[in-house]
Amino acid sequence: MPISSSSEKSCHTLKMKKYLEELSVFAGHPVKSADLGSAEQAASIREAARKFSVSDAASSEIAFVDRSSERFKQYIKRLHDANPSQVYVWTPRTIDCGVLLVPSLSAIDFDFDFAVNEEGILVFLTDDLEDRLLLDFFIAPTDEKRMKIETQGANWGEVIY
Repeated sequence: MPISSSSEKSCHTLKMKKYLEELSVFAGHPVKSADLGSAEQAASIREAARKFSVSDAASSEIAFVDRSSERFKQYIKRLHDANPSQVYVWTPRTIDCGVLLVPSLSAIDFDFDFAVNEEGILVFLTDDLEDRLLLDFFIAPTDEKRMKIETQGANWGEVIY
């Protein structure tokens, strides 16, 4: 894949290795730069996703360890059943490095380490741009690792944790 813009060049030299490692964890298999869309495509998707406003989000907060629970797995299954489209995996580095498209939300490995993403932000957006899942993991004032879950969209917005 040729490097066409200065932001892509910067990403390839400074961020790509870490980004690919991060995506490989979520995808459950090695991700290569050739698997990614362009930074321009990421910008276009981000613009289209602006239709999701914070006020429309259904949210829950859980202990971070609960993302490995049967309840969380069933929640992800219900989201997948509601919209089985391919999903874009979005982290803070996506806008510079390019977006990864995976077969569905059920293809994501949610048993990831808390430190996999230093910003603690992970977003999944269906390729039909109808639904969005945001995971915001953080340390609570009680020093407990927590995760906020937000869903939005025509299908996922109706699925309750």
